[in-house]
Formats: sequence, C-alpha cells, structure tokens
Amino acid sequence: MERKREMIHALSEAAMGSISYYAKLAERRTITVEEAKKQAAAHLRSLRYGPEGKDYFWINDTHPRMIMHPYRADLEGKDVTNTKDPAGKKLFQAFLETVKDTGGGYVDYHRQWQDDPSRIFSKISYVQEYRPWHWSVGTGVYVEDVRAQIAAITKRMTFIFLGILEVIALLSVYVVWQGAAGETHRREIEESLRQSENKYRLLAETAREIILLFDSNLCITYANTAWKRISGYLPEEMTEVNITDLIPVPQRSQFAARLERIHDNQADDYLLLETNFILKDHRMITVEATIARMESADNSPAFLMTVRDITEKKRVEAQARMRQEQLMQTNKMVSLGTLVSGVAHEINNPISSVMLHSQVFDKFWRAVQPILDRHHEQYGDLEVGPMAYPQMRERMPRLLHFSQEGVERVKRIVGDLKEFPGQRPADLRETVNLNQVVEKAIGLTSSLIRKAADDLQVEYDENLPTFQGNSQRLGQVVVNMVVNACQALTEPNRSLCIATGYLEESEEIYLKVQDSGRGMTAEVLAQAKDPFFTTRRDSGGTGLGLSISDTIIRNHGGWLDFSSEPRKGTTATILLPRYSQDEVIGRMI
Repeated sequence: MERKREMIHALSEAAMGSISYYAKLAERRTITVEEAKKQAAAHLRSLRYGPEGKDYFWINDTHPRMIMHPYRADLEGKDVTNTKDPAGKKLFQAFLETVKDTGGGYVDYHRQWQDDPSRIFSKISYVQEYRPWHWSVGTGVYVEDVRAQIAAITKRMTFIFLGILEVIALLSVYVVWQGAAGETHRREIEESLRQSENKYRLLAETAREIILLFDSNLCITYANTAWKRISGYLPEEMTEVNITDLIPVPQRSQFAARLERIHDNQADDYLLLETNFILKDHRMITVEATIARMESADNSPAFLMTVRDITEKKRVEAQARMRQEQLMQTNKMVSLGTLVSGVAHEINNPISSVMLHSQVFDKFWRAVQPILDRHHEQYGDLEVGPMAYPQMRERMPRLLHFSQEGVERVKRIVGDLKEFPGQRPADLRETVNLNQVVEKAIGLTSSLIRKAADDLQVEYDENLPTFQGNSQRLGQVVVNMVVNACQALTEPNRSLCIATGYLEESEEIYLKVQDSGRGMTAEVLAQAKDPFFTTRRDSGGTGLGLSISDTIIRNHGGWLDFSSEPRKGTTATILLPRYSQDEVIGRMI
C-alpha cells in the first residue's frame, strides 16, 4: 500500500510537470492560456498506467466543476459539488478541502471500477492543486488491486514454503539415516581418540624429559610431571606462567629468534637450543630444548617444547675442562721450571763470578784506602779519574755495598723462580711459615706491584705460628691474589695492603690482600670462584686462577672469601687452620 501511495504521488507530480510545461508555453505567448489548458487536459486524458493500462487522471476546478474525466465525459463542465460516492461522501468537496489545507494529499473513498460503472471498489487517490489555473489534478489506485497482489504473493509464497518444507523433510530423513549409520563410526573414532590420548598422555607423564605446551601468546597450557617435579610449580600455578618467565633475560632474544624461525618454517626447526630455566625457588638449571610448531584445537599456532636437564652434564664437563686446564697449567709450570732451572744455572755462573770479584775488589779497596789517605794528607788534592779522592772515599763503600746487594737479590730472585713453578708432590705435611710465602710472592711480583700501586703496605705478624701445608701451592695462591689486586687498580695512586695475622679464638692464620680498585658487583662476586668465569676474557683471562686457588685453600682445610663494593675496592681473605684434622684428633686423644 505504501508503494502504491508513493506511486500515485509520483505520477501526480509528473502530471503537474506536464501542466507546468503548457503553462510556460502560454507565458512565452507561444500559445494562448486557453489553448494551453486544452492541450494540457487532452494530454492528461490520454495518459494511462496500471497492469491493464486503464488507470487514469482527472481534473476539476475549485468551484468545483469537472474539467476532464476520461471515463465520465458526461460530468465534464458540470458542477460536481454534490457528487457523492456510494457511502455518501462528497468526493470533490473532500478533494478541495485536502488541496486547500496542504496543497495536495490522499483521499479515501468508493468509486466505480475504471470504465465499469457497475463495479464499485474502495479507492485511494492523491489530489494536487495547480494554483495558477486553480486546477485540482487527481489519480488513484483501487484497494482491490493491492489485495489481489497480496493474494497472489501469498499464494506464491505458500507454494514456496510447501516446497521448502518438502525439501526439509527429505533432508531430515537423510540426516536421520546418515546419523544412524554414522553414530557407530563416531563412537569408534571417539574410542580410538580416547585411547590415543591416554597413550600419549601416559608417554608424556612418564617421560624423564620435560614436556611443555604453550600458545601463540607464550602462555604455558600444559606441563608434564617431570617439569612439576623439577621446577616445584603446582599444576594450578602453571596457567599463570609465561614461557619467557622461565628464561633469563639475556637469553630471551635468542629464544625469540628461534620461535621466529619456527614460525617461518625454517629448516633448522628441530635443532637443539641450549639455554637456562629459572625454577620456582629461583635456582637456575641448564637445559637442551627442541621446539616444534603444532596446531591447537582452534587452529591457532601453538608450540611443543621438549627439554632435557643437562645441569649435571655441564658441571661434569666443566670439571673435566678445569682438570684439563690444571693439567696443562701443571705441564706449563714443569716446562717453566725446567727452563728457569737452565736459565738460573747459566745466570749463577756469571753472578758467582761477579760476587767473587766484588769481594776481591772490596778487599783491594780496604787495603789501598790507608795508602791513599796518607798520600792525600801528604800531597794535598788527589784526583782519581774524574772524581776527587774525598768524594771517592765517601762513595766507594756504598757502591761496593749496593753491588753486593744487587747480586744477592738477583740470586734470591732466581732461587724463588726455581722454587715457584717447580713440580713437587702434593704433600701437605711441610712446615709452612706464611710470612715467608708472602715475602717470596711479593718478590716475584715486585715489578707488577711497582707499576700498579704507588702505595704498598705490608704488615707481617711477627708471632705468626707455622702450620702444615705446601708452601709452593700456597705461594701460587698468594701470587694469584696479588696479581688480581694489581689488575684491579686503575690508577697508580691507589693503595695495596697485604697483611698476615693469627686468630687465637679459632686458631686460624689469615692473609688479607686489600686493594682500592674498581671493585666487583654482587653478581660478579657471586661467580668469582666459578671455573672459567672471568671479566677479562678479551685480555687473555681464562677464569681458572681463583677456581684453582680456592681448590688449593680447601685442600689445606681453609677458606677463600671475597668482599667488594663497586668503585671502592676488594678484600681477599684466606683463612688457614693452624692444625690439620689429624693433629686435632691427636691433640684430643
């Protein structure tokens, strides 16, 4: 009905356009106004529309008189004021009232069916006024037409719905038949899937390797029993853990790069990735992991990670490497000892000759000095070469003394070098004086100390007791402590303090090596004694010095400890028991 109403409204507008066309011709004086009205009326009389081409337009004026009606020519020119429809409604009065109020509108009434006066039906017309000519132009549609269209549509839709119902019925029968046939197959598949799930779950839960599943957001969705046993996490806690939370920060970029390669289907998807995992108690383990991409239930990407704990394996490998390095170091020391012994032998011969000649020259000077004194007293000034005799008499004893001290120092250094790298049995029953060990170590490192520190302070405890140990091994430790302290001094104006002492309450002998160098952070301090850990790898550090020193001190029943603050310096403390365990047991007996 709305579409019909819109249609007659649009047709009425079109009729108004035609009338306006003829009115403009009259305005331009192409034709007269009367001729324009006749042509406009004739044009509208000829217009037809509708399914059978019988729908029409009519024209009346505001009197009202009928101007034009294609099916009621008998009314043209007549007064239609009192013309009523079968229901008694004055039609043209209703038309005039509508156009008077709004200029155009819809009117409901009863009217004959097109050109058949015997058929009366309800009709809706749209009436619009052309004010310059005082014309009311109308056209309408019969409600019966709309009802007929609705009936046709209803009939057509009924057949369509019946067809759809028939198809649905056939499909329902097919679905029921297929469902009955496939129910058994579905149950078989479900049972097979259940058995497969149980089998793989059993394999995962009983595996010694850690198995983790995580989604594209890196949230862990499954962890097997091995991970829960090793990590300490409860099952309900795993849903709150992100896989990157388990990996130390410096290694996360490597892990992210591996995931990116897996996401891009690179060829090395299953290569081993060695990394560390952080457990619930913040301990760290070393692991080997393989990562594979898989599809989840919602077709989003997910990842399967299989992990093997290799912490113990790494520890054993590190110990093996340390032993190998220690063996190589021992071989180097043996080779160095052989070389030093040969060099010392070659140096000892000329040094012995120099010492002998120095003694002879000293005797000669003491013998000739009285003669030169008498000659100087008798004849006055005496010059020996470029030097006056009084100056020579004063300086010569000092020169002879310095020469003898220098030669003795060379012999002592050569002797210390022969003893330091020499291969001795690891016997800890030697009586050791720690002051002597420290003195020799300082002598061996004196050149390095002079370059590193202007202020060297050495304090020996004069009443320091002796103890049982290996002086050569302990000397190696002291040299290592002094060298590390010198390397920590960034400026020559820094100080280096070395002190020995005895703690009567615990009956322990101690050595402290304190520098005012760069110091160490808490992280570096915690790993200082670990094998192969070094902050000077670029400058040739191996990370074995402190580890070997700690082993030597522990073999003596003692402790090696460090305290440090960044930019304030480091203090290395060695504590050695005065009595060995066997001696303590003997004293108790």
